[in-house]
Amino acid sequence: MNILRSSQAEEILHFGSFSFYVQRRLVLNGGRPLRVGSKALEILRILLLNAGEVVSKEAIIAHVWPATVVEEINLRVHIAALRRALGDGLDGKRYIVNVPLRGYTFVAAVQLHGAAADDPPSMVEDPRPTLPVRLSQITGRDAVVDVLVRQLPDQRLITLVAAGGMGKTVVALRAAELLVGCYEDGVVFIDIAALDDPALVAPQVAAVLNLSISEREPVDCIGDYLRPRRILLLLDNCEHLIGACAALVERLLKVAPRLSILATSREPLLAEGECVRRLMPLTVPAQSAHLSAADALTYSALQLFVSCVVAHQERFCLRDQDVPLVVAICRRLNGSPLAIELAATRVAGFGLEGLHAQLQSEFLLSMQGRRSALARQESLRASLDWSYVLLTPSEQLVLQRLALLKVAVTLDQAIRVIACKTLGRADIFDAVLQLVAKSLLLADMVDEVVYYRLFNCTRVYALGKLQESDEFHVVRERYARYLDMRRVKPNRVT
Repeated sequence: MNILRSSQAEEILHFGSFSFYVQRRLVLNGGRPLRVGSKALEILRILLLNAGEVVSKEAIIAHVWPATVVEEINLRVHIAALRRALGDGLDGKRYIVNVPLRGYTFVAAVQLHGAAADDPPSMVEDPRPTLPVRLSQITGRDAVVDVLVRQLPDQRLITLVAAGGMGKTVVALRAAELLVGCYEDGVVFIDIAALDDPALVAPQVAAVLNLSISEREPVDCIGDYLRPRRILLLLDNCEHLIGACAALVERLLKVAPRLSILATSREPLLAEGECVRRLMPLTVPAQSAHLSAADALTYSALQLFVSCVVAHQERFCLRDQDVPLVVAICRRLNGSPLAIELAATRVAGFGLEGLHAQLQSEFLLSMQGRRSALARQESLRASLDWSYVLLTPSEQLVLQRLALLKVAVTLDQAIRVIACKTLGRADIFDAVLQLVAKSLLLADMVDEVVYYRLFNCTRVYALGKLQESDEFHVVRERYARYLDMRRVKPNRVT
């Protein structure tokens, strides 16, 4: 649908909850300006004026960059920024669709209205800097947030590391909110998760900063912009493009002396000057503890579980007799915020005893979350899939075989079970170190000895992968013989 133009009034294109003031290149959402760059706005204007029709990539590039030769990567970065700003794909809403080998089309309904040219739109003041709005409270993370807030102004690069579902993004956002006043040039949130190409990392940062990179190297452009500024960049979800993120971070910190970077990842960046802070599980009482309901609610895992249950069952109240069962549930979920939130919504359907029974099976991995959740956060299985595909074949194999070990073990004990012709001692040692670094394997020090163990959900997941392989029965029999010969008693770390 080609929308006709009027010279008598300003064109206003309405779609969803948005209003696009064409002449002013302004998009409002509930009276608040949409924060995207000028190039992205121009792309949106072209698609809106041709809503329902396919606009070729060549036509968009020729219009947006008329005097410059640019690569298609520039267009892809700005399209991704537009989709993110519009909430494309959330709650079933679709706006911009890629038509393979042809171009892009705007698929939502668009209505044209006019306004007097001198009648400014009603705008809500847009405070700077802009960060994604948190919709939920943070439970049990005050200490780590305090550490980040105290260290960041002086420590220029901090990476918040944890397994999937531990709440890295929420914690980083909270710290960034508290640090806004420390950075006169703002705090900028940059999500890396949606990118699938290392070459897109720098252009993505440039796009969020509203920088033109058509004639220059993106990193040089970003560095020139950041050099005089005191600013905090929050790079979220770096693990799948870890090398590109580390390289970019190092270069920017060297050219911009007042820049600080807070990154989140499932493993350290291993960049120069990096300070790693690991986000631990929420606190859970010891299994043998005898607690009243009031005492139990001093543990953050139980606080979160009960608050999530109450959100779905207003009349729910934790009773003293319920505490052992709730503790067992939270221990089974290893204090993972995502796992606790997913499980708590099932209490209405299963009850506490029924939920505890269900969590002993693969139901633990398949619990579905919010419909609007990112793909990797839809379930524990999806979160682990995201990490698993980033492993090397040797790391995947070691993870699978570790799943047979129900208790924490030393490295020597693990090697006796795992080693084979294709996996020697050195291979296993390297893989174990990498699995620890990538937040898939826990290392606990007891009496100067390091013991390794898997989270319950990780163990169930890895065991499923092992059972799908041809070697499951061979490895299981080897482990059974090992137990028979050694009569290994459970270690104190469980």
